[in-house]
Amino acid sequence: MDSTLKFMLLLIFQIPAILVSIIIFIYFALDSTVRSKPKNHIWLVLLILNFLALVSDLPMSMSYYYQGKIWVKNDGYCVWWNWYESSLNTLGLCLMAWASIERHFFIFHSQTIMRVRWKMWMAHYIPILLCFAWILIWNFVFIVVPPICDNIWYFDQLMCGAPCYYTVDNGIYIMIEFIVNIVCPLGVITFANILLITRVIYQKIIHHQAVNWRRHRKMTFQLWLISSVYLAFWLPNTLAAIIRLTIMPTFFIDQYDTLIFIIYFIPLLLPIVCLNTYPELLKK
Repeated sequence: MDSTLKFMLLLIFQIPAILVSIIIFIYFALDSTVRSKPKNHIWLVLLILNFLALVSDLPMSMSYYYQGKIWVKNDGYCVWWNWYESSLNTLGLCLMAWASIERHFFIFHSQTIMRVRWKMWMAHYIPILLCFAWILIWNFVFIVVPPICDNIWYFDQLMCGAPCYYTVDNGIYIMIEFIVNIVCPLGVITFANILLITRVIYQKIIHHQAVNWRRHRKMTFQLWLISSVYLAFWLPNTLAAIIRLTIMPTFFIDQYDTLIFIIYFIPLLLPIVCLNTYPELLKK
């Protein structure tokens, strides 16, 4: 895909994504009831990270696609860009994975877990903090202050190329990151969505304990719709990478740049998708 076309696509989607994000933030700011509900916290965190990507990370990539080079030829800039974009991408994936698990608590254990203070902390706040801690520390250690190698940056490549730990020790560190920070969260998202549907059907048919869908269908719909965005744009590159690593080293190698590029559409589309999960906001 041509760099100019990539730039135009990002620009076309970026402007409405920013506007919709601002509308949602205003909605949360003005409605204390919606803002205070724990079930909305994870979406708000994701939207804040998403907004940061739209206004501060995406412009760096757009500048590269527009100019065909890095506009700040500085090692510090390259370190920042790699750390920042990698952190936003994998942190969003990690939080989405936890949101998929957390929805089960809200739907099936709202009385036993989500209303007990210490259980609420264990099942709601602490996992979010752990996601932040794990992703930010991992990327800081291996990108900002790598103890195992020295970064070499290329000012004619997107994100100045890859951090040095990608190739050290036959790529063992990037393999660990790929499995832990990408494959596992995607697996959790997929499994949690399938399990949610299975649990509902099982309780309704086998135990005749139908979930109150009038009360919980919004949460289920939110999870399905928002997680679909992450799966749609992360799975192609992830599955292609797994195939390359296992059975066919050249699989989709010519489409690698495109598969990486489409991940940018997560922050571009997420605000619009989230907006559609709040019908009361659409009515306003």
